[in-house]
Amino acid sequence: MRILHIALCLMIAAGAATAARASYYDSPLELDVTGSYTQAASGMVFPESVAGFERTGIVRYNSEGTDESADYLLDVAGKEIGISVYVYPVPADLGTELAKVLPQADLIGALSMLVEQLFADEEQEIVAVHSGADLLDESDIAFSQRGVNYPGNGATFRYSEEFFGRVAKVHSQLYLYPMVAREWMVKYRVTYPDGLDSQAQVDAFMHALPWTIRGLK
Repeated sequence: MRILHIALCLMIAAGAATAARASYYDSPLELDVTGSYTQAASGMVFPESVAGFERTGIVRYNSEGTDESADYLLDVAGKEIGISVYVYPVPADLGTELAKVLPQADLIGALSMLVEQLFADEEQEIVAVHSGADLLDESDIAFSQRGVNYPGNGATFRYSEEFFGRVAKVHSQLYLYPMVAREWMVKYRVTYPDGLDSQAQVDAFMHALPWTIRGLK
C-alpha cells in the first residue's frame, strides 16, 4: 500500500507540473458562438438548448482548447437553475502512467485512490471559493452512455452567494466523471435557489445531453 501511495503522489505531481506548463489564460475566454458548438479537442458537442435549458455561454480556459465549459440556464416559475458542463483532460493521462509503473494487482486500487483524490480536489476548490460552504452530502454515482455505466462522484453544498442579482442561499451540486475515454474528465456544476426542487430538471438535462467524446465505446 505504501508503494501504491507513493506512485499515486508522483503521478499527481506530474499532472500538476503538466498543468502548470499548459498555456492557461489569466482570465477565461468567453467565445462568441452561435448554433451548436463542438469542442475540437474532445469532440464534445454543446447544443444551443438541452431539455429546455438555454445555452448562455461557452468558456475556454487554455489556448489549446482542451479545457472548455458550456453554461446553461432554465427559468422555473421565476427561479433560475444554472448548469455548467466542463470537459478537460485527465492530468498528465494519469491512468495510463499508473498502468506503466504499477503491477496489475495494484492498478485497480491506485485508480480508485486517484479518482478519490481528484474529486477531493474539486470539493476543496468549492470550499475555498465559497467561504462558509456546508457539505450536505456526497455519494458514488454512475452515468449511462451508449449502454456503458461510467462511475463518478457527487456532492451537494449549500452556501450564500450572489445569484442572478441578489445574495441568497443556494444549493450547488458537483458531479465528476473521471477518465472518460481514458483521457477526459466530465464535470457538472449545478446551482439553484435553496428550497427549489430541481432534481427532475437536472436529471432531464443530463440525460438529454449525450457525451460525444471521441474514443467512447
